[in-house]
Amino acid sequence: MTFITVALLILTVVGLGVFRSQTQRYKASGIEDYQTYSRHFVFIGNDSDSRVSESLYQQLREYGLQNDCYVERAGDNLAAEYSKQEQMDIAIRSDVSGIILEGDNSEETVRLVNKASESGIPVVTVMADVPDSKRVSFVGMNNYSAGTKYGKLIVSISERVKEECKTLVLMNAEGNSNENTLYAAIQETLKPTGIQIESAVIDSASPLSAEEKIADVLDKYESLPDIIVCLSDINTRCAYQYIVNKNEVGNTTIIGFYDSPSVLHAIDRGTLEATFSVDTEKVAVCCVDALNEYIDKGNVSEYFSTDYIFIDKKNVKLYLADEIGERTKNETN
Repeated sequence: MTFITVALLILTVVGLGVFRSQTQRYKASGIEDYQTYSRHFVFIGNDSDSRVSESLYQQLREYGLQNDCYVERAGDNLAAEYSKQEQMDIAIRSDVSGIILEGDNSEETVRLVNKASESGIPVVTVMADVPDSKRVSFVGMNNYSAGTKYGKLIVSISERVKEECKTLVLMNAEGNSNENTLYAAIQETLKPTGIQIESAVIDSASPLSAEEKIADVLDKYESLPDIIVCLSDINTRCAYQYIVNKNEVGNTTIIGFYDSPSVLHAIDRGTLEATFSVDTEKVAVCCVDALNEYIDKGNVSEYFSTDYIFIDKKNVKLYLADEIGERTKNETN
């Protein structure tokens, strides 16, 4: 009898612990009333340190709640770290309503997207596609158009430099299809001009590894390239910090990616030329709507395209005002 009493006591204590843990998790998510939703979507990103992914998730969550859908970010609030493929497997086993996935071209990701489809879980890929898979739709960026704009901006800067202009493009180690398209469009735009262009692959698994790799690449130059083009938000932050640390501001020009506060302020001060950003709100709307349309109607357009936002000295004040307003709103809440 004593053993049973002790066992029940232990189970009660454990149960209370689990309950408290779940309560804290729901509070942290901002859902105080524990409201239930008709659909449960999961967002799986490529890089937990990417501010683009974080902004996209916040927009997905907000728009999802407005449409009776709860969007969870895979990997949050877990005791251990799981790979992207493991997160996909967990989502499939959890029988979620749909998956929003930052894609890649690995065979394992193709297999898991197909497994989700065969399990009755629709997958929408975002930012980068999963070619030859059974995903129901892809929400992507117009990378060729953006690459052409990058190229024209490089030409404009080179005319200002008025000398042989060396350009370095920093690309991610993953071989992102978006970046490949951007780089191809840049090359095509620069081909008639004779401007020298080269690329370097950066391991951006974390901000620290990206920072070290960028330092290794740039330290090899006797004089830095006239223009450094960054195709990811992490590379932009790290390259800009390198230039500041080396007192090279003004000696090289950086064209960045994404509109983090530090990038916007750098553009405003004139220490960073321009940046191309993602309208994560528009992308999020397309993703959630695509999943809901497929679930409701059984079909959906296979491709949704959105344009990048170009930010430079002429319009940066607008985005700085938005950033200040958003920060004030968050502090008030």
